[in-house]
This record gives sequence, C-alpha cells and structure tokens, in this order.
Amino acid sequence: MAVRGLEKRTTDWNSLPWKLLPTMADLETMDEINLMSWQRDLGTFAYQATDIGFNGSHVLHRCQVRLKPQHLTASTIKLQLNVRHRCTVWVNGVNMSGHETFHELSAEPGSLTACIESMRNAGAARGPDRWGGTATYDVTKAINISAADDEEGALNEVIVVIESYGLGAQADGANDARAPRGLLAAYWHGFNLIGEDHDDSEIHDHSHDKRTEQLKIRWEICGVDVTQLQQPYGSSGFPDETTKAGWQPTVEHPFAPQGWSTRLNVDVNAGVQWWRWQMEPANVCKDEPVYLTISGKVVAYVWVNGLLLAKHRASIKPSLVLLRGGLGGSGQQPSVAADEVVVMMYGWADDADTSAASGNSAVTVELSLNDSLGLSSLVR
Repeated sequence: MAVRGLEKRTTDWNSLPWKLLPTMADLETMDEINLMSWQRDLGTFAYQATDIGFNGSHVLHRCQVRLKPQHLTASTIKLQLNVRHRCTVWVNGVNMSGHETFHELSAEPGSLTACIESMRNAGAARGPDRWGGTATYDVTKAINISAADDEEGALNEVIVVIESYGLGAQADGANDARAPRGLLAAYWHGFNLIGEDHDDSEIHDHSHDKRTEQLKIRWEICGVDVTQLQQPYGSSGFPDETTKAGWQPTVEHPFAPQGWSTRLNVDVNAGVQWWRWQMEPANVCKDEPVYLTISGKVVAYVWVNGLLLAKHRASIKPSLVLLRGGLGGSGQQPSVAADEVVVMMYGWADDADTSAASGNSAVTVELSLNDSLGLSSLVR
C-alpha cells in the first residue's frame, strides 16, 4: 500500500473554547450554596463534565494563576488532583506525567461483595464510586515566580487532560449511571493569594479566607458536547479533532523492510500531537485489508475518514488496527479514493527517553502498515 503526505500538528491550548468551571466557593458568592449545604469542600467543583454533555473520551481542564514572592507560604508548591480516570498534567509546558484512578472489580456483579468492594476502591468499574483517588504533584520546579515589585505576578498555566473510560456504571443495588468524569476537585498548597491583601483589622475567619482563596484561583473546562453530535460515541473529546488548520509536512523515518513504516518521537512537553497521511486506493479488484500497528507507551487514537476506529493504551504491548478491508472494512466495494488516516498521541514524562533524537523528552513510537495480521510480531 502507498502512503503520501505525512503531516503533523499540535493542539493549541489557547485556541480551544474554554469556559469557567465554578467551585463551591463560587456558589457561595452566588447565594446558591444553600442548595448543597452538605458540601463544605470549597475546592470541589460545582458540576462534573457529564452535566454539560462532555461525555467524549477526554475532558480538558486549565488553571491560570499569577504568583509573586510574597504569595509563597512554603518551600514547595504542590497541586492535588482528584480525577476520573487517567490524567496527564502540564505545568507551564512541562509534562508532570499523571495518574490513574480506576479499579476493576473482582467480585461477581450485583453481589453484596461487589458493592462493598466498589465502595472501598476509588474509580470502581461498577457500583458506587467513592470519593478517594487524589494524587499530589510537586510542581515547584515548573512554577514561575515574578519579582517582588511586579504588580501582576508571573503567569502560571496548568493543563490537565483527562481520559475517561466511558463507564456506564450502573451501581450494584442502586440505579446510578452518572459515573464521575473528568476533574472532580483540585487544591493548591504552598501559596496564599490573599496574604498581602488581607485586612488584619477585620475579624479573622479561616473559612472566609479559604473562600477568598478559591475565588482567586480559576479553573476552566473544555470538551465536546456529545449531545450535539449525530454519532455521540465517535468523539475523542478534543474540540480540535476535526480542524483543518495547522498541519505541516513532516519527515518519515522508515524502520521496516516491508510495507510502510515510520518512527516518531512524541515530545511529551509539546502537549497533544496529531499526525495524518493519505492511504492510496486498494487494488481495483478487491478491498484489500490494511492493518496499522502502533508500538510505544503513549495514548493514541486512530481515525479513518473522520471515523474514530480504535484507541491504543499507554502500554508496551503493540496494538493492531484494521484500517481497511476484511471484516471491518466496507466489504462490498473496493476503495476508489484515498483514505485519510489521523493518529492523535500524547505521553508521560515518566515514559520518555531523554536521549531521543529530537533532543527533547520524547517517547519513541513506531507505526507500520501491512496487508497481513503479522501476529508473530505482536506481544500479547
């Protein structure tokens, strides 16, 4: 099979349609806290991604905060996140890796044992999802601090990309299909934004300080409202998944003696990266099968002609994707036009090779096309 026009682009965080994600502190200022008077955790977000239709495979979150030396209250700055189910974190363009909150139940579905197991393990595949699962990141080295006389402070931007596993978690013993999704709560430690503005003459109320602190830290959310899609199950959750802008030609690095192949360096600090190419029409007599093999410890999503076909988990095991023909292809008619293949990828710093040819922290990924299964080359 012939391939032409390998191109690459990177998701531009600033071009995405971000919207404010209010916290419980925001609700207090809007006199709506009495609707949820039981919830006193001011770092908890007022709603989840699923409440606004962001039920694609990914939900994106952003926090921007300006810091000055007088804001610091500790020698380290830490960010605490509670997510569902797997997140990747960037702080000022530095990849902090991520964590996964997911538990595959071992007990028989519907049993009392399964219900108890789900309540003991955050991110349970079935049953009620308990609140735990928080992870803490030391982001001190990536944080920007301005000079003391800077009026605004140095801008810091945090991007959190969260992959949701799409669980329709019907709770054992209760009909609850609203499985948590995205970022559930976020907390900063190591700075105080109200320190220099605090009026010591007023009655000191710690809870008042925490509300003010939360109101000065804004989180935003971004995703795809699948209720507006004709096919709600075909979105990766990235609003730019169908964009036609920003593509640039890139160089192929073949490694296989047969078929088409290329070795890619996925720069973990660059964010989410996309590659695409045109796959020439198959033989005029038959719709020949074409398989894509993905090898590398990254998250990868694959589209063919706009249809989301497969996902590759961040695993050392290769994934095999049937792009054309066979049981998964059209079957009836041969391909008469080129097929556009798009692959989206991103990774963790923990899995990166700092000596990669790109000169950056990158994960090496190998892509290859073949007209046979090539099962002997796959590790299962």
